[in-house]
Amino acid sequence: MNADDRFQRLRLLVPSAEDSPVLGPFLLATAKDIAEDDLVRVEAIRAIPLLDFAEPALADQCREALFRLVQEDDDWDVRNAAGCAVFDLPGAESSVEPMRAVLDAEPEELVRGNVSAALNLFLRRSLR
Repeated sequence: MNADDRFQRLRLLVPSAEDSPVLGPFLLATAKDIAEDDLVRVEAIRAIPLLDFAEPALADQCREALFRLVQEDDDWDVRNAAGCAVFDLPGAESSVEPMRAVLDAEPEELVRGNVSAALNLFLRRSLR
């Protein structure tokens, strides 16, 4: 299966609650795999918030892994997607201040702007 096929399959992914414990680690591994095509990695990141987070440990694992990608990944598309996805996960309030610090060091203006917008949207939703 080529990268386009993997991308299309991830794009069509609709996980069930029962799938989440298996899909979570799979999606994280795909997102972290620097040998994988960047579009596939980004699509895996975008699928993570679709998981069922009935188990808080899965949300923590995903949020922490995405946060590491924002901090460490060389691909700005991956950093951008991961930074935005963090704020679609349960427990994101713990990521607000650390993400602000990461954004101060982010070299790409597009990533800073998009992740800042996701953070601000999260804060506005949280205040309701």
